[in-house]
Amino acid sequence: MPGMQAPLALVLGAFLALLLAGCAGEVPVPFLNAALPPAPPGPAPDYPSIAPPVVEGTRIPVMTQAEREAMEAQLKKLVSDREGSVKKTIDKSN
Repeated sequence: MPGMQAPLALVLGAFLALLLAGCAGEVPVPFLNAALPPAPPGPAPDYPSIAPPVVEGTRIPVMTQAEREAMEAQLKKLVSDREGSVKKTIDKSN
């Protein structure tokens, strides 16, 4: 096997030299340019969408005005209840 060590050492040395040369530049493999070609002028192309287009005036509201006001009242009550429970917990710990 002594005859195999010299070619193996030569290949390994060449690989290490290539690897170190790659570390010295801006690209991972030396002598290769990884830059992309310049983008064409103009706006970006439109990509296909899964959702159908929304036409103004055709959207159905999620809640009516009365439902929205009821939800806001519920949330305000929930906030005040939570604030009260936090204050009670703080007062108990003191």
